Parts: sequence; structure tokens; C-alpha cells
Amino acid sequence: MANELNVDIRKWHADGPAIAAALLVPLGRHSVTVLFGPSGAGKTTVLRAIAGLDRPDAGVIVCGSEVWYDGGRGIHLPPQKRRVGYLSQEYAVFPHLTVRHNVAYGARGDSVDNLLARFDLASLADRHARHLSGGELQRVALARALASQPRLLLLDEPLSALDAPTRLRMRADLRQLLAGVQIPAVVVTHDRTEALALGDSIAIMIGGKLRQAGPIESVFDAPANADVAEAVGVETICQARVLDASAGLVTVEIGRVRLAAVDAGGPFTDVFACIRAETVTIERGPSPGPTSARNHLQARIVSVTDEGPVARVVLDCGFRLTAIVTRQSEEELQLREGEHVIAVIKATTIRLVPRG
Repeated sequence: MANELNVDIRKWHADGPAIAAALLVPLGRHSVTVLFGPSGAGKTTVLRAIAGLDRPDAGVIVCGSEVWYDGGRGIHLPPQKRRVGYLSQEYAVFPHLTVRHNVAYGARGDSVDNLLARFDLASLADRHARHLSGGELQRVALARALASQPRLLLLDEPLSALDAPTRLRMRADLRQLLAGVQIPAVVVTHDRTEALALGDSIAIMIGGKLRQAGPIESVFDAPANADVAEAVGVETICQARVLDASAGLVTVEIGRVRLAAVDAGGPFTDVFACIRAETVTIERGPSPGPTSARNHLQARIVSVTDEGPVARVVLDCGFRLTAIVTRQSEEELQLREGEHVIAVIKATTIRLVPRG
């Protein structure tokens, strides 16, 4: 379609996994597509192929009606003809040049002053890049990437070079900047919080292959398989067996423990039960009245780990189950290793995916 970037490529490495990725990126409006997955999954290879910096071994890359790459026809449009803005992990800002000259490098038209103002760089225009902070360098690199008036913006781990406090602050700033420029972007990251903060849609890459793509909330809430569930940070993933189904619910068995879950509608028996830690509630005793939660499990606390404003609680309830609670709840419930509690899980929060 004329308003999409269509990527369907393969690339083989002698010392790594074969890369296979097929995705669509909407054009003509602001959107951020996140290429997400662990290190070594092939994300940067795909991004560099889109930019024209790496040549795939097979497949096609079509931007609107323009063919950027076609392995069968021997077409490979060079980077300078693709009109993309590319931001590398290291920003690649020229340290010996001023901010103004960095932004002006490769600029089209008279956009430099406008970009300096947009990215709050006007007061730094005559400062050399080597004297800038990490956040300032990022703004310079992004302004320079936009100076050529690209049709697509590509960012490779844009926050990885920053220290943790700066990275936390820059997430919100980067999202606001990307929304402000109204150019579609593809962002590579392996950070789950970063993906959620920046992305509108997401493509999960694992072991060189694109495993699942879609709106970011849909993919995180409903991973297609156990590998994707693990990649997006689902804390509890257990082998389970479906015993029966009735009234939209199924009974699954994990070891000797039975749980009620929403019927996923598939004709499968062997599944993985995926449970996010933030959906698990911990109680000290049985609820005094009726509750909508279907699963109340006797559990022993294996460990409690403080993680800033929350605590990670690992439970043994016949299988290992992780819960995330507030520090206030931890203290009020006096959650301590070895104590016995009740883990409460709603059937609607258990995601079942087929094994194999």
C-alpha cells in the first residue's frame, strides 16, 4: 500500500542466527513502531537494512510505491536516496563541531534555526558537542536526523548511552519530541519500560525471527507463545494441561494445582499458563464475602525483595508464582519469608498459549 513501509527480508550470518522479519510500518502520520527483543535478536540488523546501511540476502523493502530493496530483481537503493533519519546508539555527533554545525550537516532548506528552537538548543548553538551532557547530545543527534527532512525516522537504542537517571528523564522527553515532529518512527530497544513508554505498536524479535506484531497493549497483554511472554516480562510461565471447559472457562492443571482460566478457544490440551506478577493479589486469610476471583491458592512465601516503591514476592503454591505488591501492602500484611498466605488470581488474567 502507498501509505506503508513493507519490510519482508532475510539475512544469513555465518556466526549468528538467520534473520527473518516481515512487518508493516504506517506512513503519512505520526506513529512509533518498536522493534523489541533481547540482545542479539536481530533488531539492529533489520533497522540497518531499512536504512540501507546493510543489504539483506533476500526479500523486499518497499516504501509507499518506491522499491528500496528487491533481492530477486537486484535492487538496492543507497541510504542517501531513501530519505530516512538514522540515530545510532552512540549518536555519532561530531565532537569538533558546534551544535549549529552538527544540526546543519546535511540539512535541507532553512530548517536549522527552527530545529534549534524546537529542541531547546538555541542557547547552545555555538557550544562544541564535546562539552554537552548526554541529554543535550541526544537532542542534537535527533535534530540533525530531522534536518534532512526525512520521511521516516529510525532510532537504534536511543537511550542506551545515557546513565540511569538521565535515561529515566529522557523517556518522557523523547516521546514528546517524537510526537511533536509528526514523522513515523521505528525504535529499537530491549527495555520493556522504554518500549511501553515510546511505542504505539510493537514487533517482537527473538532468535533472529519476528514472532509477534501488533498494538503494544495487545502484544504485552496477550503474548502469542511462551517465548514472547518471557520476552515481554511475564514473570510466571508454567506448563499446564487443560482438563475441561464449561461456560467460557477452562480448568487447567499445573502439577497438582487446578486453576480456572478464560477459555482461549483453541483445540489444545497442553498449554503454558502465563501470569503477570501485578495481577496476583496476596491475602492473609479467606475473604469474608463473595469475590469475583476464581482462584484462591494456599501459598508459602519463598522470598520478598524490595524494588523501590514495590516488593517482589515469590510464592510456592504447588508451583512458583511471582507477585508484585506495594511496599505499604508488604508492611501491612507483614509479608515475610516462610509465612503462609493466600494468592488470589482472577481467571481473566491467566493467558493460555499452546505448547509446541
